[in-house]
Amino acid sequence: MSAKNYYYEHFSELTPEKQFHFATRMKNYFKTHDFGDFLANNKPSSDLSPIFQNNDYSRVNNYQARRPFFEKYAGLYGIEAALFRVHHLLKEYDTDIRDHFTSLYSLDRLYSITDELLSDGAAIETLSTWAINTIYLTEELFPRSRNVVKELSEWTLMRDPDELDPTLFVYLCTHIVLCESQFYTKNLNNSNNTVLLKKLLEESAGVIEKHIDTISLDAAVEFLVCCNMVGVQFPRQRDAIKAICDEYKKDNDYLINYRRDKTPGSYFHTLNGAEHINVLYIMSGLDSE
Repeated sequence: MSAKNYYYEHFSELTPEKQFHFATRMKNYFKTHDFGDFLANNKPSSDLSPIFQNNDYSRVNNYQARRPFFEKYAGLYGIEAALFRVHHLLKEYDTDIRDHFTSLYSLDRLYSITDELLSDGAAIETLSTWAINTIYLTEELFPRSRNVVKELSEWTLMRDPDELDPTLFVYLCTHIVLCESQFYTKNLNNSNNTVLLKKLLEESAGVIEKHIDTISLDAAVEFLVCCNMVGVQFPRQRDAIKAICDEYKKDNDYLINYRRDKTPGSYFHTLNGAEHINVLYIMSGLDSE
């Protein structure tokens, strides 16, 4: 059975958070209406207060490396999540709660933390997801006429990948691509930044090939999804990533990321814990090959 079919059949066993993540990714990437009723009946709350208050980042990938920067930028975990909720309600439900956001966290403070992140190379390199999303969503929701995708792409391409953690470098590149895609909703063949995005993926391909035995599998599979959206392929890297996924999927109903945690009974081996990588696995196309 494919991972997609298994998750479809066992959708009701996912937690509400995982159900929403799975349903929105399927809808936005595949343009499917399979979860239309679920999404219509499960509109997220417009109350951002609990989101701002949740700053438990203990389960993020590369926790030890990222912890000092979450401590430096206090509240960033919740800020990024709140921005994401505002963006999602606006794009998916035509509900605008930007005024509510700024009533809890002023625009001046938001611009300040965004500008500080943009000037803090170490934070961008290490936080990747949370730094990139915060910078991008701030511009998307509260624009100042900046092409932050271009700025971030050009800055990243000036870095020497050999001097950076391989997984964090790939995450940095892929999350710039994901932001430009409006989080999997747009094809990027003809984006204003397509040339830069292709260069980011080319750099990532080199890093993945060099570190294929140790790089985060989540990052590697997400790289393939980004390649699909931008319209570029790197066959050697795809084949290498597929071989790992085939081995980990063998004898299982869905992909289990043993590279992340080999412990029997680990949360990351459960249906909920494996949801993130399986969504990427499905979107990459590897699940159907």
